[in-house]
Amino acid sequence: MNQKQIFNKIRNRIAFSILFSLACATSAIAADKISIGYLSSTGQGKFFIAKDAGIFEKNGLDVTLVEFSNSGDGIAAVRAGKLDAGAFGSLAPLIHISQGADIRVIGGIMGGDQAVITRKENAASVKKLSDLKGKKIATIRLGTADAIVRGGLKKEGVDWRKDVTIVELKNPPAVIEAVKNGSVFAGVTWGPHDLRAEEAGLSVVLRSKDINPGHICCRLIASLRKIEGRDDVYKRLVKSLIEAEELVQNDHKKSVEIIAKWIKLDTALVNKAFYSGHVTQDTDPNVKGVEFFWDFLKDAEFIKSDRKVSEYVRTDFYKAAIAELRKENPKSEFYAKAENIFKSRN
Repeated sequence: MNQKQIFNKIRNRIAFSILFSLACATSAIAADKISIGYLSSTGQGKFFIAKDAGIFEKNGLDVTLVEFSNSGDGIAAVRAGKLDAGAFGSLAPLIHISQGADIRVIGGIMGGDQAVITRKENAASVKKLSDLKGKKIATIRLGTADAIVRGGLKKEGVDWRKDVTIVELKNPPAVIEAVKNGSVFAGVTWGPHDLRAEEAGLSVVLRSKDINPGHICCRLIASLRKIEGRDDVYKRLVKSLIEAEELVQNDHKKSVEIIAKWIKLDTALVNKAFYSGHVTQDTDPNVKGVEFFWDFLKDAEFIKSDRKVSEYVRTDFYKAAIAELRKENPKSEFYAKAENIFKSRN
C-alpha cells in the first residue's frame, strides 16, 4: 500500500468517525414530541415543574402542555386522539371507562384538594354535607369534587337527585361568582380556587379529605391507540413526573416559583395552596385508590358498570420508571419510599 492509499484510508476512517458521531448526537437530541392536557390547578404543578426544570427534555421528551377549563372537554380531546395524555380529575375518566372507552390510567397526579365554599354569613350553618339539604349547589361538570359531594350526600342520607339542586358550571371562577352573587347557596371547587374564593370574601366550610379521606383525584390517562408501540415514551413520561415529584419535596422555592408562573398567582398564595397539606402528589397509578373511588361512584349511583376497573389501569410504566430511578439513585430515600408505596397500592 503506497503513501497515497494509506492517507486516503486514514481520511475515510476519520470521515466515517465524524459522521457516526454526528449521527449519534442527532439521535440523542431528537426528542419524542407529545402533547399533554391539564387543568389550571396547583395540584397539577408537576407538569409545569417537569417542563420548566428541564426534566422532560432530559428524558428525551418534547412536551406541549395544553390547558383545559374542565375535565369533560379535556377527556374528550384524549378520546379524539388530539392529546397523547392528560390529567382531568378521577371522575371523568372512570365515567368514560364505565361506558367502554379505550382509555387507560397510567399514573397519578394528585389526591385531595377539593373544597366546599359558601358566603361568610352562611358558613356557620354548614358543619356537614347534609346541612346542604334543600339548597342549591354549584359544581363543575365531570369534576372529582362533584362526585365527592354527591357521594357524600348520599352517604349522609341526602338524595342528591331530589333533596338538593345541583347546578353544573363550566369552571371554578364561575362557581365562585355564583356563590358570591347568591345565585347558589354553596359551591364546589379545587385549589388554588379555594384560596381565591377566600380572597373574594367567601368561606371554605368543608374539605374533600373530610368527606372521603384519602381519595384520589387527577389520574394520568392515555388512549390505547396512542400508547400502542410507544411503551418507552410513556415510561419516560411517568419517570419525568416522578422526578418532578422529588423536586416538589426537596425544593419548595423552585417548585412554587414555577407553578406561580404557569397559573399566574402570587408565590405566597401558591405556596399556601401547594404545601397546605390538603393535596398529595403521588405519581403512581394507585390501583387500590382507583378501585375504592370506583366503588364509591357506583354506590353514589354515579356510574353503573360490571367492569373490573383494575383492568383499565396500567402499572408497568411506573414500575419500570421507578426501577430505573432506584438504579440511578441507589442512595435516594425518596425513590426507595416511592417504590415501597407503589408496591403496597398496586
